[in-house]
Amino acid sequence: MEIRERLQNIETFLRQYGIEGEDAFIVLTTFYLRLHNPKPVSKNLTFYKGQGEALLSKLNNDILLIEQLEDYISNDIKGDSLPIAYQYFLSKKFRDNTGKFFTPKEVAEAMSNMLNIQEGAIVFDPTCGGGTFLTSVLKRWGKSKVKIIGNDIDKSLVFLTEVLLLIHNTNKDNKFEFHNHNLYSDFDAFNKLFGKVDYILANPPFSMQIKSLDISSPLFNLGYRNSDALFIDLCFELLKDGGKLVCLVPHSLVANKDFQKFRTEIEKRWTIKGVFILPEGVFNTTSNTTTRADIIILNKGKEEEKSNVVFGNISSVGVATSQKQKEPVENELKEILKQSKVLTSLN
Repeated sequence: MEIRERLQNIETFLRQYGIEGEDAFIVLTTFYLRLHNPKPVSKNLTFYKGQGEALLSKLNNDILLIEQLEDYISNDIKGDSLPIAYQYFLSKKFRDNTGKFFTPKEVAEAMSNMLNIQEGAIVFDPTCGGGTFLTSVLKRWGKSKVKIIGNDIDKSLVFLTEVLLLIHNTNKDNKFEFHNHNLYSDFDAFNKLFGKVDYILANPPFSMQIKSLDISSPLFNLGYRNSDALFIDLCFELLKDGGKLVCLVPHSLVANKDFQKFRTEIEKRWTIKGVFILPEGVFNTTSNTTTRADIIILNKGKEEEKSNVVFGNISSVGVATSQKQKEPVENELKEILKQSKVLTSLN
């Protein structure tokens, strides 16, 4: 049975109790928390778990529903399908006017592979969404120690991210930090991180208009008054000298003539390590949109020695880019990153 069929069955049962949308997602996620019983890092997780337990207390006598939940989790012990469940139960809330799209796991894993493992590194996703990037980082670091920081404007997404990270964590020395701030207005909340972050890995909201700022932003001052420009300037403040930004941006920033000054300004303060042009429809399976995105890899500051820039025009990333694609899709991005000369140039 497909994941969405299982979710549909659970949804049907929960509706009999008037439990829908976010509450339905919380019930399912609380079942995972019962199984793994991780120690909460944030008050946010404690709050949602309490809410989930209160809802579940109404359902304990429904044997068929409990069996549905147990069956679902038995096929997904580590919760890898929770981002899919989130989208299933909260799709309208997630997509309406947010500029956000969940990143396919295949793309997130490839982007995390562009980071060089450093013991004790600080990795930050300022718009963590469903936690796909940070979960990929946790898996990549393995036995090496890492501090992972996640932030999102949506509390339920921060909850999802924390759940996934705690379920997947196998190193007691790892540290986690979770925030619930608007990246584009609550600037003071991130002051303590300025100049301290080793890596930023993210898929920020695309092309949201920003009317005014309380901080200095060279790109904003050039007239690029959108979330993409502000995000890159904020990352510059957050990263250490030499720190790395790996993020998705609208294809127009990389390709359109209108953004030539944008690209010139970036070259003044960053070292461009790589650009990967992704195929149209890369968000089709996760968000049913043809929005086109590219990956940019930037190091903070200008390097003394000139290095080669990796440029790739990727035709496939391991996920279907249209509804017509049914056969398994080749992951050209993953294959390219297996080449040692590519990884050396990116680091």
